[in-house]
Amino acid sequence: MLSKRLLAVIPEVGVMQREVRRKSLNAKSTIAPVEMPGLDGHLCFALYAASNHMTRLFVPFLQKLGVTYPQYLVLVVLWERGPQGVGDLASLLRMDFGTLSPMLKRLETKGFVTRERQATDERRVLVDLTPKGLSLRKRTEQMLGEFYCFLNMPLEELTDLKDRLHHFVKSAGPKESPALPRKTLKLVS
Repeated sequence: MLSKRLLAVIPEVGVMQREVRRKSLNAKSTIAPVEMPGLDGHLCFALYAASNHMTRLFVPFLQKLGVTYPQYLVLVVLWERGPQGVGDLASLLRMDFGTLSPMLKRLETKGFVTRERQATDERRVLVDLTPKGLSLRKRTEQMLGEFYCFLNMPLEELTDLKDRLHHFVKSAGPKESPALPRKTLKLVS
């Protein structure tokens, strides 16, 4: 409880404290409010600004390759893992189908990938690299070396930052519950 002296000096604190207590009783929340940070004090803004800054720095290098940043990410997955279903790509890249499908079509138009429906399952579309898409990897490796030099930061710091961001993505927020087994319905004829 705040001292009476402090409440006398700053009466707004007492009002705010009573208001918070009233709201917490109504909401049944044990979470204490925090002071509103300035823009630069927001974690979300720091992540947003860093992402925008990194993309702006990276775009000129990607233009040399003839791809956008999201297209580049698709190529990275295919170089790393080989042919992938569209659903698998969407999951790995954390993209929805509405974003991914037109992008894959543009990559196919550029001659970097093929999309083929599976004969065993017409609903499944497999995305694979073309010889042109495979050969782009060598140019990309050269470009990445140039990019890391351009960043002008120690590689250890960049690796640490990447690792910490991966940890943040895995750890922050509510945990996803494991998929529940599907119930089989028995049809009565």
